[in-house]
Amino acid sequence: MKASNLAKAFANKFLEEGSFVDSGGPLTLRPAPATAVAALSEIDASGTGFAGLSVQAVGYAEGDVNGGDADDELKDEVHIYVTRGGKKELKAIPNEVAGVRVFMHNTGKVSVRPQAASASSNRGNVYEYEDRVACGSSCAPSGKNYAGTLGALVKKKGHTGLFALSNNHVFADCNHTPVGMPIQAPAGMDGKPAPARAPGKICQHSEIVELRSGSPALVARCHADIAIASVPDEDLVSSWQGDESEGYDTPTATADPQRRLRVKKFGRTTGLTHGIIEARIVELDIPYKSDNFSALVWFEGVWSVQSAMAEPFALGGDSGSLVVTEDGESVVGMVFAVAPKGMTAYIIPVEYIKGAFGGLSFVGNHGV
Repeated sequence: MKASNLAKAFANKFLEEGSFVDSGGPLTLRPAPATAVAALSEIDASGTGFAGLSVQAVGYAEGDVNGGDADDELKDEVHIYVTRGGKKELKAIPNEVAGVRVFMHNTGKVSVRPQAASASSNRGNVYEYEDRVACGSSCAPSGKNYAGTLGALVKKKGHTGLFALSNNHVFADCNHTPVGMPIQAPAGMDGKPAPARAPGKICQHSEIVELRSGSPALVARCHADIAIASVPDEDLVSSWQGDESEGYDTPTATADPQRRLRVKKFGRTTGLTHGIIEARIVELDIPYKSDNFSALVWFEGVWSVQSAMAEPFALGGDSGSLVVTEDGESVVGMVFAVAPKGMTAYIIPVEYIKGAFGGLSFVGNHGV
């Protein structure tokens, strides 16, 4: 039994029963592999389904390339993330199915609301390096009352200019920021009295990977929530991530997310944090809400990250943070959604970032 097949069977079962938190009712999708369906039938012999669970995501982890004991190396994993479920409901799913471990996570409901940054603690980080705005800093389009994170500087294939990278919902207000609109750092809502850096234009909105809404039976799931903005004055920005004492330059090498891979990021709200890659997601529904966009968006192929500390990995306002390996040598992905307490986050894997807009590459050693 492959964990990926079992995860798909679980996801389809939850969709058919209307158990996904915002699905609005049962959905019928393509069938999962027969062996996986049969394995689920054995644990649901009563035919009552998995009532009482409110599911947000299902993922899996296969292989073991980052350590672990001998038993760990033999067992792949399925991870089920729920927003609600009592002990009885959570225990209805066994901790192992057909030789695959099954983990239940009660994370609370994940949603994407740019304005959520206003309620986050330690808000408004803006990092500087050699008097330039560094990556990991607060940013937002001019005139918007929210904040996100400047993720990285990138080059676009076939273009000589420099671009800034963040989420669609940060730079583009969920598909709606006009092309050419100034992006400020820090965000207007994060402005502080002198001598703090005043909000100022660092780039201007350029392109998006569209956020799509609709039933996954009818509309292709999204793989990414990203946007880029052109940088007219390259002397205003630095590829450095975070502060000068604990920061690091943006790596130009990349590494695919892998089970148990240790990672870190700098973000507008929580600063430097550390996490562990957990699972590749086969089904995730996230309600988005901004001034001009209120809709449910379905994702697949993104990854979950768990905090490696007793503190959050990310909170509201950290969207757009670049996720790199613990040694700072490779880019792994970018944060785009977080659970309410911040211990679980979802990231866009680097493969989808590099493939966007005709091809992107990460810029290091700029203003460093």
